[in-house]
Formats: sequence, structure tokens, C-alpha cells
Amino acid sequence: MKRRAFLGVVGTGVVGMWGGLPRLPGVGDRFIERWSWAMGQPVHLMTFAPSEGEGLAACAAALAELRRVEARLTLFDDASDLCELNRRAGREAMRVDRDLRAVLALAQRFRRRTGGAFDVAVEPLMRTWGFHRPRANGPSPAEIAEAREAVGSAVIELDGDRARLPNAHTQLDFGGIGVGYGIARALAVLRARGIKRAFLDVSGDCAAIGAPPGEEGWLVEVADPDRPGRVIAATRLRDTALATSANSVAVVRYGALVCGHVMNPATGWPGRALRQASVVSRDPVAADALSTAMLVSGRRPPGALRVYEVTRGPDRATDWAGSAPGP
Repeated sequence: MKRRAFLGVVGTGVVGMWGGLPRLPGVGDRFIERWSWAMGQPVHLMTFAPSEGEGLAACAAALAELRRVEARLTLFDDASDLCELNRRAGREAMRVDRDLRAVLALAQRFRRRTGGAFDVAVEPLMRTWGFHRPRANGPSPAEIAEAREAVGSAVIELDGDRARLPNAHTQLDFGGIGVGYGIARALAVLRARGIKRAFLDVSGDCAAIGAPPGEEGWLVEVADPDRPGRVIAATRLRDTALATSANSVAVVRYGALVCGHVMNPATGWPGRALRQASVVSRDPVAADALSTAMLVSGRRPPGALRVYEVTRGPDRATDWAGSAPGP
């Protein structure tokens, strides 16, 4: 889990983007902007459409898709597909729909690609540190070791439309991938309705279709986690996505100990390799998962188009740019 209330918390990332009065290329190309709420956090959606009616309908459909995905993948509704799969850990297989099957397959792929820095089986660590179940005192070394063992021994079995968690101690948390998947599905809905220019921001994770008229892309500024209102980098998104992971917003405090919510599966402690990590990718799911992995490992993840990091040393802000194949 990274930032979000539907997966637990609220967070940082985008502080600014293309705005102002749009420059319309021709009659009938209408600018539509919607502010709403989905996946437990604020959503900002901008589109260009042939007419106001078509634009509003497309935005409504995209927001409905975000909420539909949330209902399937949230950890905070006992009726969700994810909660049902977690309840069946160590028991029988479960028939899963397209969304859960896709996210499970993607999670396994990104776990392999990142050498385990990204792992959806971190729920035991989240619970141990008090993010999902509040506790009065910090976890003991024995509790952390037990949770680490549960994460390390987790296996996800996928066979067609059936999924199984063979280890009874396995519990999954889609906080580092669920919003990216929701954004990808919402963009697919917009494209299916003929939208060729759009920008969707879900509390700092964002993605673009095309670009505003007369622009190279949608301008996005990445927030500075230590200086409110300041930015560390600016980039333009065109048919790409950006996600940010940080361990400075959603925290638990045990006396002088302050711990962020992005867990390092290898150590059992919150990730400390970087202060903040942002990843640009062609795929919103990849941007989401790889920004988590980068925060944990401190290494540029494979497949990222661009990354922006805030280190813990004196040279705080660094950006790496390069061409790399998408996921």
C-alpha cells in the first residue's frame, strides 16, 4: 500500500499539471474537467471531446470504472474479491474474475522483475506494523520475523480462472498496484468512447492519453517531500503514466520511532533506500508497482522510461532519463 485511503492512506506525488484555458483546435472539440472521489481519494479528470455531452458521459463512465475496480480489489471491504481470496488462504481455490486474475498475474510478474522489492504479499508486515490494525506499541523482533516469514513463503497459484493461496499465513495487499490497474481500466473506457486527449490523476498517480491541443504533453510537476509547495522535477506525459512512492506521508509513530507504510519484504522494516521515488512508464500498472520497488531497493527498475528520486543524502534530487521498453 502506498498512499491511498481505499488501500489505507493518502499521499504525495503530483503538485501541478497542465491547466488554464484550453486552446481548442477547432469547433466541436470541447474541454471537460471533472473533480470527483474514487478509490478513497480525490480524482481529477480532464478530457477533450467532440461535444460536452459526449465528454461528460465519457468522464462518468471512467469514474464508474474506477469505483468498480475499487469494489473488487480493496482490502477494506469484506465483500471484495481480494478479501475473499485472503480468507481462503490455506484452503480451497477460488474462482476469480478478469480483474483479480489480471492483477494477480501482473503482481507475480513485477515481483520477479524487481527481485522481490515489489511484493503484494506484504499484508502481514502491514498488520504487524499497525497500518491495518492500530496497536499501542511497536512490533517486537519476533513479530517482525514471523511476518517476514509469512511474506517470504507466500505463493500465488493461478490456473485459468481459479486462484489459490496454499499457505494459510499468506495475505495480499494491492496498495502498490491497485490504483495503477484502476487507472489503466479507466483509460481503456475513455479510449473505447473515442476520447483521444485526456489526463487522469488519482491522488498523485496519473496517466495521459495524447496531449492538450498545441502541447507536447500534459505538464506534471513532482512534489518535494520536504518543502511544501516546491517541486523536484517537471515532465510531460503523452500516452504515458507517472506514479510516486514515498514513506513520508502515511506513518505510524511509536515514541521516537516514525515508520512509513512501504515495506521492505527482505528486512521486514519500512523501506529506507530513498526518500521518494517517481517512475514514468507507458503502463499505469507498471508505474505504480515500479515506484514502490524503487523506493524499497533504491535502484532504477527495469522498464522505466524516466525516474525521479529524492535521496537521503546531501544531493537530494536526481532524475534519470532514457529510453527503455515498456512493460
